Amino acid sequence: MVSHTFLVQNQFYATQRHRTGAQDNVRAGTELVAREVRTTLEGGVIVAGPRTLTVRSPLAVTVVCNRVGLPNLDVFNEGGEGALALEEFAGVAARDPVTGSWEAANVPWSDVHSNAPGSAGGCADNGADTVGVSSSFHRLRGFESHLSFAPDEGDVVVLFRETTFSLGPSALDPSTYGLFRAAYGDSLAEFATGIDTTASFQYRISSGSYVDTVSAAALGTVDAVRVVARARKPPATGGTEDITFGWSVNIPIRAAR
Repeated sequence: MVSHTFLVQNQFYATQRHRTGAQDNVRAGTELVAREVRTTLEGGVIVAGPRTLTVRSPLAVTVVCNRVGLPNLDVFNEGGEGALALEEFAGVAARDPVTGSWEAANVPWSDVHSNAPGSAGGCADNGADTVGVSSSFHRLRGFESHLSFAPDEGDVVVLFRETTFSLGPSALDPSTYGLFRAAYGDSLAEFATGIDTTASFQYRISSGSYVDTVSAAALGTVDAVRVVARARKPPATGGTEDITFGWSVNIPIRAAR
């Protein structure tokens, strides 16, 4: 009787441990997706499919404080260039003063950043307080080549990252799916595994309904993303059925109209 009780308790605790691990794994994976999606730029959903999602989100939000001719803009962002995770930089975006819509362009950092000095001085001449924070000012260039307009003083320019999330067969556990992530220009890397093959991305469009695929022409109507990702683990010792944990998270896009 004692042995039987011990085995039952051992199986119970093993099952609970597996279930907790499955829950933690899928929650951590979907939260990583949620952090990117919540801050997606207006019109920043680039690909919306059942197993693939690509979004643009701010790497830094800068303000133009001095315009040096047409192509060069002196901007402010806290910490300046040194505070940017440039390995994730994918491009620039600004709001068109005529249409009111955001326009974005994928471009290398080397084609946007200027090493010319004097950014802080030019902004100070226009009234910016640069005392003690001169390193937070730097110069951007070439906007006439990247956008159909040139931002003006006082305009916001977003330096964005572009991130792809994908659901597919796991490299760590081929019997399940994994959640993969890739920054712009990088290869997909698996950061969550043990996900059921029924996992998918779904999208809320202007009609209020959810669909699993959005055409390129309708991407601007997406205002929320739902991640459906049931966790699955093999049974604990002595168990006969896989341990599953149903999980979905609905993520509103804050910048969506």
